[in-house]
Amino acid sequence: MTIHRITLFNIPKPEDIDVLIQEYRSLRQEATRNGQSYIVSVQAGRTLPDVRTKGYTLAVKTVFHNLDDMNFYDHECAAHKRFKSVAASRREGDVLMAYFEDEVAGKDE
Repeated sequence: MTIHRITLFNIPKPEDIDVLIQEYRSLRQEATRNGQSYIVSVQAGRTLPDVRTKGYTLAVKTVFHNLDDMNFYDHECAAHKRFKSVAASRREGDVLMAYFEDEVAGKDE
């Protein structure tokens, strides 16, 4: 069961968005579990101007092999803990996060 996780941040300063994008590049390389990379992929970028973004300025999609890996990321991963400490002072408001198992890709093939 591959897990797709969408995370939205309100990062007011463009230079702070640059910092967090670089942090995501590092996190993708550094996040390991039992010595192995466990994140399938990370995609991150600035949201495009649109009223529907509701003030969120950075969007991230992280893909995990399974829910257990995502829970490890949330509660035990040293690289993610470091990321959260860097992001904390740069964001405003709550972080919006949702995750799901894809029910569309590959279903019609």
